[in-house]
Amino acid sequence: MAAIAHQRGGLVRGLGAWQILFITIGGTIGIGFATTTGEVLAISGPGGVLLAFGVVGIICICVMEGICEMIVLLPISNAMIEFVRAFVDPDLAIVVGFTYWYTYCVNLTALIIESVGLFQYWNISFDLQNVLYVIFLFLIFGINSRGIKVFGWIELFGGIFKVLLMAAIFVVMMCINYGSIGEAGKPESTFFNDGVRNNPNVASSHFTAVLESIPLAIFSYIGIEIITVTAFEARNPSQLKVPAKHIAYIMMAIYLISIGGFIANVEWFNQSLPEFLAQPLVNIRDSIAVLGHTPYNWPVDVGSRTSVVPVIAVMQTGIKVLPGVLNGFIIYSGFSAANTVLYVASRTLYGLMRDLSPTDESKIVRFFARLNQVSPTTRIPVWSLIVSLVVFAIWLPFLHLNSAFTQQELQEVLVSVGSVGCMLVWASQCLAFIRYNRWLSKHRLELTGEHMAKFQRWPQTGFSSYAASLQPLPAYIGLIACLLIVLLLNSVSMWDAQQLKLKALTVYLGPALCLLLFIVLKLWNRRSYVKLGDWEQLRTTLTTLNDLIENAPQPHSAPPPPASQNINGFPQNGYAAPPNGGPPNPSLPHLPPYSHHPPLLPQQVSTCPLQSPKWTPLSISNNRISALVEYAQL
Repeated sequence: MAAIAHQRGGLVRGLGAWQILFITIGGTIGIGFATTTGEVLAISGPGGVLLAFGVVGIICICVMEGICEMIVLLPISNAMIEFVRAFVDPDLAIVVGFTYWYTYCVNLTALIIESVGLFQYWNISFDLQNVLYVIFLFLIFGINSRGIKVFGWIELFGGIFKVLLMAAIFVVMMCINYGSIGEAGKPESTFFNDGVRNNPNVASSHFTAVLESIPLAIFSYIGIEIITVTAFEARNPSQLKVPAKHIAYIMMAIYLISIGGFIANVEWFNQSLPEFLAQPLVNIRDSIAVLGHTPYNWPVDVGSRTSVVPVIAVMQTGIKVLPGVLNGFIIYSGFSAANTVLYVASRTLYGLMRDLSPTDESKIVRFFARLNQVSPTTRIPVWSLIVSLVVFAIWLPFLHLNSAFTQQELQEVLVSVGSVGCMLVWASQCLAFIRYNRWLSKHRLELTGEHMAKFQRWPQTGFSSYAASLQPLPAYIGLIACLLIVLLLNSVSMWDAQQLKLKALTVYLGPALCLLLFIVLKLWNRRSYVKLGDWEQLRTTLTTLNDLIENAPQPHSAPPPPASQNINGFPQNGYAAPPNGGPPNPSLPHLPPYSHHPPLLPQQVSTCPLQSPKWTPLSISNNRISALVEYAQL
């Protein structure tokens, strides 16, 4: 392996606006749109599918409206973590960072398992599927290790291809529905007319069926917030505006249109659809009152060859070749999403660890400092990439070999755990925006001048998202909806008292881990949440965040000098003083810490060579390691 250099801010800014947009699209459109749709369809019927994906789409819009405004005004690295740290609670920020990282590590494993599982269409043996799984891991590691420019171009064209693929699938679905291709006649609106249904083996009523379906739809939307991660490597932070403003609306439109095409051609009681946690599908011999219509007479019985909705729709019409081609495209979609997910996980872990010193006296700190080392050739965080790849993916897929779990059940547990983790992160961003907005509102008259006017919201003078005038209502809707899904809707599936152990694992594992970490951090650090103080405290907080925008002019200071070596021998990469680095040079101007954090005492500075009074980094403490990450001692 090439030599690796420890570099503060050593990632390359090489992503353009379109690359950022299609990285986000590529990371969001994975395999859930084709597999999860079938699961939801079999539970709540065609009306339930549209309701579930529509409701989650609206939640995503509400979440992204707040994220959009903050990330465009403050396009900083570790954005989602820093927003929570600055406006909510420093310990909660650690939990958010850890949760976001493990969510994407779990999603990486789930995506590859699902993608490899689709090879069953060609009757490939289980042993060969395991070989393909390992090959997929090496491929996505190879792509991610080539550098951000190569990765960016691959994701740009991959994202465009995915959008074209979704459009092509929709056209094929419409042709089938109107009888233009295949031998199935014209289903037209027959299946749509069934509306909301409920599989009595899973849900006792239409309402319960829809409630169970909403959490399942979340998996397909995971990734809309990836834009915040690309701030690490955006060529120009201003290029985040277009992707951040439109991504939630784009994804909701893509899903509702494409899913509408799927359910127009597949009956909700089709016996090839996937079961939910091994609970039986609705009996095709049930009465019309249960089914909604008489079963359609299809030319081909798909059987168990596939459970992917669009492939079922094509196969049952008797069309040759096209089902296999479509199945291959969906495998590619899952593989491509896994590639993006690994990128997100590695950058999140790098962001959490990037302020650790490889020369610290503590062996534990030096060990974890490897995770912020950047390759001098490709400028990627190599060790963060490796750890994010292997932490779950190297063993979880094989767990079912020596346990009571089936591969399908393991896959569903991973999807659920990842979805819950993502909802918790989304909720934290809504809470951060609510408190950010409230703090600004308290001092709206002072938001003037060159550097503060962009934060003015009364009236809006800076960047404005589509629903900016309605804030903070969308943020409250997003926060309440995310918490309701995690704490209430996820437990609806347990009401029938079936598969309780497995369902409890999927529902409570993620929140329990987050709560445990939060309690440990609170007991260890013994510090309060962020109090929304006076104007000077707000100004200091906004200025400190603004100074994190790399290569941006610094308020109250001269423009940053060219890159040079700081006192610890590490590149400053254009900063006037290392934002998270050693004690600042007295000749260089620096800002105080967040006003709600006490300054470091002289003896603390002397024992923490990579910290300064200007900035207490969000990362592992050089003196305290609790679990995986800790804050610097305040």
